[in-house]
Amino acid sequence: MKKLMLVLGLAVLAAPVAAQTLADGSGTIAQAGVAQQVFGYQPTRRYLVCQNPIAATEPLMVNVGSAAGAANGSIELAPGGSWSLGPSTTWAPTEAVSVYAATAGHRFVCKQG
Repeated sequence: MKKLMLVLGLAVLAAPVAAQTLADGSGTIAQAGVAQQVFGYQPTRRYLVCQNPIAATEPLMVNVGSAAGAANGSIELAPGGSWSLGPSTTWAPTEAVSVYAATAGHRFVCKQG
């Protein structure tokens, strides 16, 4: 069933969003100071979220398309910080996703759909 929405006085038909299952790539950093791939290339990815848990004591670096690192333009997530792309942004990257932290055992949360 389509829903009728009014946007700036214009009638727009919005198709319902299909439910998706999220793949969980969450884990811990295996080797300190070395990028770790979380997800490979995914041409059907529509949603991506990565979070550095609030209990973390250091930043988590996230990168798409190349290895994450401390000084290469990766996205830096402070403890408790998150980064997401997907349905509300109308775009999600399809390239591989990697994370990096200075300490082995650093926990991270990453999910895609």
